[in-house]
Amino acid sequence: MVESRCGILCSKLGCDKLFNVNCKGCVNISKPFWGECPVKKCCEERHLEHCGLCFEFPCSLLKSFAYDKEQGDNGARICQCEKWASEKVLS
Repeated sequence: MVESRCGILCSKLGCDKLFNVNCKGCVNISKPFWGECPVKKCCEERHLEHCGLCFEFPCSLLKSFAYDKEQGDNGARICQCEKWASEKVLS
């Protein structure tokens, strides 16, 4: 199940927002409680479920998030988007 536009697995991060504010993940909410997300906005403008379905994947915007020194995940979200994209092709 796709949980985010950028490939973050919110459920595996143990994000307290999933329970405290009943967050359904950015693919299921129109306005994130954390403010505007440029990755979410880009996907939605392109009518994409997640970044892995984009012809520019992985773009510089996604890479900047994935490899950010403070909030990045060393590219794990990029790998997750690839996985979601391949699952969509197989289904």
